Amino acid sequence: MVRTFLSIMNRPLTTIALAGWIIFLCSCATNTSMRERRFEANPSIVAELSEDDAALAREGRIREGMPKQGVFLAWGRPDDVRQGSKSGVPYETWHYTNFRAHSRTHLSLGYGYGLDPYYPYYRGRYYRHPHFGFHPSVSTTYIPVKTGSVEFLNDKVVSWETSGRQ
Repeated sequence: MVRTFLSIMNRPLTTIALAGWIIFLCSCATNTSMRERRFEANPSIVAELSEDDAALAREGRIREGMPKQGVFLAWGRPDDVRQGSKSGVPYETWHYTNFRAHSRTHLSLGYGYGLDPYYPYYRGRYYRHPHFGFHPSVSTTYIPVKTGSVEFLNDKVVSWETSGRQ
């Protein structure tokens, strides 16, 4: 049994796969949402909220009249904070963003020279050799997308909007 285990562990790909599987299982055992972590880390803020506001924040929802602390517990830290004045009254707007993956496929056909340290006929030495081929590739970029905003007057929510992608 031990000999079999050691022979398996001598293969690098198997070792990496086993380590990844163990990390995955450990992460599943402690899968606490970010919202739950905010509640656990900020008991004093939770104590200051009304029962209705705390219940809404636990569900990830907000309402007009809710204090900033409730919005922080429900949605987290804003990605952008803007401050201003309306009719002499200071206001603050919190903006939330998320990222959407945008993938593109590139196809190229080419001929050229390149350095290849693993070219088999030259035992790992750098050697310039011609190549010709068809090279498909995929690139992924992440585009920021506005997911919500909250406006505060006197540290209370006066308006909010969300795209439903929280």
